[in-house]
Amino acid sequence: MRWFSRRAVLLHLAALAGIGGCGVAFWWQLHRALDGNDLSWAYTFEWPLFAALSAVMWWQQVHEDPARIEAGAPIRPASPPEVPQWSAGEDDPEMAAYNRYLAELASSGRRRSWRGS
Repeated sequence: MRWFSRRAVLLHLAALAGIGGCGVAFWWQLHRALDGNDLSWAYTFEWPLFAALSAVMWWQQVHEDPARIEAGAPIRPASPPEVPQWSAGEDDPEMAAYNRYLAELASSGRRRSWRGS
């Protein structure tokens, strides 16, 4: 019974507390906005979005398979990532010249910054 397991009941309680808290905050900010606090209008529309986000997270958590999580099964089959090949610029004369310039600057001991000092 997915809906009445210990984990699901705890998720239901957390969702009720989160969505209920967002509802209280919405009501409070709505009344502040109606009393003339212009900034509260932004919060009035923000709290229902937080409540919707809480509902989506609750739904996803309730429908998650705890056995798969405990087994450590990946969400998607892992494939080895492609490793890009990088060369230090030995084949490119401009890159090699630039690298020599950077090495020269580093070895000169002069401090360079974007301010030109």
